[in-house]
Formats: sequence, C-alpha cells, structure tokens
Amino acid sequence: MSVPSYSILCTQCDYRSSSNATNGQYYYKDDEGQFNLERQLGWCNGCQSITAIEDFSDTSKAAGEIRSNLYSIRRDTGTVFANILNVLFKSRREWIDSTIETINSYAKYIELAKARAGQERCLKCSSYVVVPYKPAKEGGDLDVRGFMYHGERNTDFEHPGCGGTFYEKADNVRLHGMVESKFYKADGSFIES
Repeated sequence: MSVPSYSILCTQCDYRSSSNATNGQYYYKDDEGQFNLERQLGWCNGCQSITAIEDFSDTSKAAGEIRSNLYSIRRDTGTVFANILNVLFKSRREWIDSTIETINSYAKYIELAKARAGQERCLKCSSYVVVPYKPAKEGGDLDVRGFMYHGERNTDFEHPGCGGTFYEKADNVRLHGMVESKFYKADGSFIES
C-alpha cells in the first residue's frame, strides 16, 4: 500500500513523527467478532509522541452510515421481485449479509463511543493520557497534488515538555508498506497483530 505522508516536526528540538501513524487496519475484537476501530492522530504522554489514538468523536457519521445502509437493504428487499432475485443470486444474499455486518459494526461503535467518550487510549501503549492532535493551521500551505503532499505549515500545537510548537512538512517520497491488522479489546487495550 502506498500513501502520501507529511512529517510532524518541532520548532525547538529534533522531535519527528509522521501523519502515517494512523495507517493500517485497526479493529476491536469481542465475543461477537470484530468491528472497525476509528482512530486519529494524538499526543500520548505515555509514549511522548504523536501516534494513533482512539476516536469517539464522529457518532453522527456512523449514524448516517447506518441510515444509508438500511435504505439500501430496504431497496433491495422491499419488493417481491427483489426478494426473488435474492433467492436466486448468492451474491445478493452475501451483499445483504455484508451490509448487515457493516450496520452492526457502526452500531457497536456508537455504543462504545457513548460509554467511553473522554476515555480514549493510545493505540501504541494503551495510556489514557492522550490529547487529540487537532491544531489550528497557521501560515504556510500543505496540500495534496499529484498523489503527494507539498509544502509546509505551522500549527499552534505545543510540544509538551519542550516548549516548541509543531509544524508539518511534506515528505518527498510516498511510503510503501504492508498493511498490518491490529486488534484491541473494547476497552482499547492491545490484543494482537
């Protein structure tokens, strides 16, 4: 897999991180199976780095996806003709099963977000002492052109314990790597890769 990236650097020291910290496939795993783990960049005091942390901030998007998928199921099962097609074609039955699994995954995310919002954990060391990396962009321009980031921009996000602020600078290469799946318990603690 190849993705564009940018580095996150400090104005005071030689600290360096990457926007790619959240790349990969992250899943919660429970007795009923696995479901998607939403994540974002964040500062972890345990790791002392910008890394992937849990993200429970977008339940409205998950609710919208549930509504959209339910509409699709209603459309594809709402008539006698559609149900005859469902009986005749295995691919349609598999699509419906897959869509139901997707709906279930979003519903589980909403339940988890309701129970754990404000208790996000680092997905590297499982620390609860995390802050989402959502800086105000100040000066400069960092944009994607031709499948690459270009430019540099300052932020207002202070580097904890250092006194500097972070700035973002485009990497001049696209990173290639294997996508590794990572699994976590519903409490955010790491299980396995």
